[in-house]
Amino acid sequence: GARVVFRMEDGSHEIPVFTTRPDTLFGATFFILAPEHPLLNALVEGRPEEAAVREYAAAAARASAADRGDADRPKTGVFTGRHVVNPVNGEEIPVWVADYVLMDYGTGAIMAAPAHDARDFAFATAHGLPIRRVIAPEGEDAGTPLEEAYTGPGRMVASGFLDGIDSREAIAAAAAWLSEKGLGEATVGYRLRDWLI
Repeated sequence: GARVVFRMEDGSHEIPVFTTRPDTLFGATFFILAPEHPLLNALVEGRPEEAAVREYAAAAARASAADRGDADRPKTGVFTGRHVVNPVNGEEIPVWVADYVLMDYGTGAIMAAPAHDARDFAFATAHGLPIRRVIAPEGEDAGTPLEEAYTGPGRMVASGFLDGIDSREAIAAAAAWLSEKGLGEATVGYRLRDWLI
């Protein structure tokens, strides 16, 4: 995958994410932090959203990681009132806190491309957030409305410099572009945990 750096709208912080799908960067319409993310309190301090965010994070801390990661669980979250800048197109996208994002996976932050991820699709649908398709299956019109997330391969659309290429090739092309611009790099993420019998 790739490590991608998103910056806060005011330039105050950089928040890296790890994604296996850098080809969907142009389809990122919102950003989510884990309730335990170390920057969360600083981002909402003194803002009107602070109380709601802190209350939500405290409630999430009482739930188990297994419950929070359950795919069938309703996707809840709270808007932080802040935005990050998408590095590929300069678009400001809203930052939410949601309990389905876990601190022990990746960086505790995700770029949400709901047209191409089932959990992000469910969250976007539940909270009225935009869903932007950037991969169209061969032979299908890119404007066809989605009933569910499309996670398969296809042709890149609405994706700037990636338009028209195969989505599998776009993963490497996007990672190379990020590296060239100093906005990220191709990387490998491991999910190793201590265990005993």
